[in-house]
Amino acid sequence: MKFASALTTNLDHESAVADLVHEIRSEFGPEKIDLALVFAHRDYITDRPEFIAALRQGLGARHLVGCTGGGIIGDRRECEGEPAVSVLVAQLPEVEIDLFHVTADEVDEASGPKFWHFQLEVTPETNPNFLVFLEPFSTNATEWVDALGAAYPGAVLLGGLASGGRQPGECLLFLDDVVLDEGAVGVALAGNIEVRSIVSQGCRPIGQPLTITRADRNVILELAGQPPVTVLNELLPQLPAADQKLARTALFLGRVVNEYQEEFSRGDFLIRNLVGHDPKSGALAVGDLMRTGQTVQFQVRDGGSAAEDLQALLAKQSAPGVRGAVVFSCLGRGEGMYGAPNHDINALQQTLGPLPAAGFFANGEIGPVGVRPFVHGFTSVIGLFAEAPH
Repeated sequence: MKFASALTTNLDHESAVADLVHEIRSEFGPEKIDLALVFAHRDYITDRPEFIAALRQGLGARHLVGCTGGGIIGDRRECEGEPAVSVLVAQLPEVEIDLFHVTADEVDEASGPKFWHFQLEVTPETNPNFLVFLEPFSTNATEWVDALGAAYPGAVLLGGLASGGRQPGECLLFLDDVVLDEGAVGVALAGNIEVRSIVSQGCRPIGQPLTITRADRNVILELAGQPPVTVLNELLPQLPAADQKLARTALFLGRVVNEYQEEFSRGDFLIRNLVGHDPKSGALAVGDLMRTGQTVQFQVRDGGSAAEDLQALLAKQSAPGVRGAVVFSCLGRGEGMYGAPNHDINALQQTLGPLPAAGFFANGEIGPVGVRPFVHGFTSVIGLFAEAPH
């Protein structure tokens, strides 16, 4: 197994292809490329959709998959303010590679796990790992990710929603030589490969875990036997002044994914937005379905908590054996969150690198919490590629 990566900011299409091919081949040599992951600013594609085909041909890649991004991530650099193209290529011996395109209609009409086994031509018995990219205006990302999680229990599913456009048709997907403006594309990797996931939601818990004692759809009516706003009003004065200030602008709720654990720590919570409250009843509305009996904990997020969370998760990983990486970071992170450029890619390289890497800033990030995949916001999802353990 072998990986190499390259990034260019050259806006001339032919020169950009030449730059990427030269950089890849200088690292990779003449060996065959089984898969190229490509993330490009839409300025490279809108006038010249054949750019993707030219890049695939120049690389000599058997397969290519990727999408546009409002910001592009290379192995040492996050390009937020200028157009760029980032490429990660791989030679994957003894790995089965299956590419697919899913239409928005197929997501709406799907009828259960067997539908997806047939549609993707991938069976759960192969223990596949998935990289998926969605067009955000046409496709219900949450519905599809939930469906794939049910169709392939325990499978690693990573990816993101394409970005860089503000209306339908502007966020684009790549599949071999084809550029698409709807649905989803992806690749299933099975065989001699392990994809390890890091999902850094960037939050820090405040207070204590609490049990929902009454809920209706996405509204929490009672938390530990009290109106949730009452619980929150009792909690906030007990916090340090900095956390009180942060809670006024960046307060979230984490719900435990695995209720069978005795203790809960970083990575055990799925972070969701608080979307409103009722002053009369003290109820809280959450950007997810809530149910009675769930364990939840209030959370806050800023650049400091995001950096701390990512570093703690990276430190749990073992670097030996990792050959390459992908990084899918929220458009709301980057320099705007940290106050300095290149934070997440630098954290990855300093802890586990040097690694060939590529990625983009997404409209939503896809990765597992526990054993199930979810669509996230303000998150950095990292995939690490290694040979399967024997």
